Amino acid sequence: MDSEEKKAPMPGAMGMPPMMQKMMAGTQDFNPMAMCQAMMTSVGKAAEMAAYATPEVRTLFEEWGRSVEDEVLALLKKRGRVDLPGLAAELKITPESVLFFLGKLVREGKATIAEIRAA
Repeated sequence: MDSEEKKAPMPGAMGMPPMMQKMMAGTQDFNPMAMCQAMMTSVGKAAEMAAYATPEVRTLFEEWGRSVEDEVLALLKKRGRVDLPGLAAELKITPESVLFFLGKLVREGKATIAEIRAA
């Protein structure tokens, strides 16, 4: 097999979104069926959870979310710069949850991200 054959795109890759092409690049054991099954399982779980949530529960969740957003914003205004682990500890939620709320505040123009560094 010459080098040109090794660099040829995967079959069907031309009609595939660029992100999918990147995910599949260099993976000989990629299993699209397994990936689709995992995605469908996740979608099914989310739909199942949503089906059990009553309008009251959804409203309570939205109120809690707004309350956390307000707390995050108040801490940002009070301290200026904050570090993610410290903010998460103070709010008693995970750093991943803090990132969710920070992302929402940034998208809404209520906060800005001034610095990101490699860990």
